[in-house]
Amino acid sequence: MEGKKDVSSKIRHWCARAERSKALVRRKLRTWGALDQAEEVIATLVEEGYLDEARFAEAYALDHVRLKGWGPIKVASGLRYEHSIADADVERALALLSEEDIRAAAAAAVVKRRRRHPEEPTNATVSDLLRRGFTVDVAKAAVAADVPPKFESPW
Repeated sequence: MEGKKDVSSKIRHWCARAERSKALVRRKLRTWGALDQAEEVIATLVEEGYLDEARFAEAYALDHVRLKGWGPIKVASGLRYEHSIADADVERALALLSEEDIRAAAAAAVVKRRRRHPEEPTNATVSDLLRRGFTVDVAKAAVAADVPPKFESPW
């Protein structure tokens, strides 16, 4: 019984530090050797407000677009397949993403890609953006908007 209390306390602390999904909690409990307690612990965490799938989905979507430069397609895929989030929660989270956030993330991805691969053809850069989860239209617009700076002679 004492071991169960320790895991419960540790997992509460872990969940309080950042938004977590049920899938992440299960994985963490598995690494701690407490997978047999997972469903009971998860139910308690949901009841106490430590876990909320909708809240997690919103934070995940905003963070992955703004900080990691992912597109909405990749965000939705991560939420659905890695974290097993319900479609309704995924759609609500994606609705929070503004077109400006998505365009800014795509533009930043183009700049980063061009820094690493300055001579890369446009279609390869568009392909990279598609793999990052952006739509074709957003990818093409971001690549077209990225005009390389012109060299101005000091003379």
